[in-house]
Amino acid sequence: MEKPGKILFNNLHYYGDSGVKKGFLYVEEHLVKDAGEESPPEYELSDVVYDFNNRAYAVHGFSMVLNGVEHPFSGVSNPDLSVYSESELERIALYVITTYYSLGVTLPIIKTQYPDVVNKAAKEHGLQLVLVHERGVVPHYSGLFYIESDSGKLYYQDSFIGFENEAFCLPGKYDRDCLGIDARGVDLPHPSVITALGHIGFEQTLEALSKPYKSLGLDNGYLGKESRSDILVYDLRSPLKQQPLIPEVLFRTPFKSLQPDLVLIKGDFAFEYGEILATTLPREVFK
Repeated sequence: MEKPGKILFNNLHYYGDSGVKKGFLYVEEHLVKDAGEESPPEYELSDVVYDFNNRAYAVHGFSMVLNGVEHPFSGVSNPDLSVYSESELERIALYVITTYYSLGVTLPIIKTQYPDVVNKAAKEHGLQLVLVHERGVVPHYSGLFYIESDSGKLYYQDSFIGFENEAFCLPGKYDRDCLGIDARGVDLPHPSVITALGHIGFEQTLEALSKPYKSLGLDNGYLGKESRSDILVYDLRSPLKQQPLIPEVLFRTPFKSLQPDLVLIKGDFAFEYGEILATTLPREVFK
């Protein structure tokens, strides 16, 4: 991923600390540096400027527990991955992680039987994720996040954060005591997880989708000053995505059917209008 620049999202709806807001988001490097109703003129000189004419909305990036290299084979009973070389498994890991990005999961929490493969792929390609692994199994690299498991207990930065069988909840059983959502049993994390969260209110759904950010102390899980610039933008200017410009409707119905149009991770574009920008993915491994 390229070095982040200065980005202005102007005239859009976004979900902040006190609900739906209308105005701008100004991104610089890895943080949302400013947000409000009217953008200062100097922000128009940003490296990238999007003016949506109030026909778009933005939410904080999602985070949930997902499979690693096992994901493409989720419909296969007991797949034999030993037929793949280590380099092929790394390419599968790249494919999986960037697919999660394109679906709005900007901080995937990967729980896999191949933590060393995912760890290496993330390090070499600068991918953002949280890797859950048994203590002492993989080296820790700067810029990545790790949750260690030891005798059924989970630790983050050497601090106990919960028991492995309680910390992550299935979507249909999510409550406020959960650290995050376990979506490994869902074919695709978006929008199936959101549909499964129908038993809780809309604000609680957004909170659940970004809660690991708060659980791990990265930010508060909503868009505003000093939040991480992991942002999902839904552009409704396309005639295929017409929605009533009513905030209560804007922030409910599209989640069930629409992929984000723009996905930012640490202030850089990982996905833009159908194109994955995080990395170039070789396809020959799936032929």
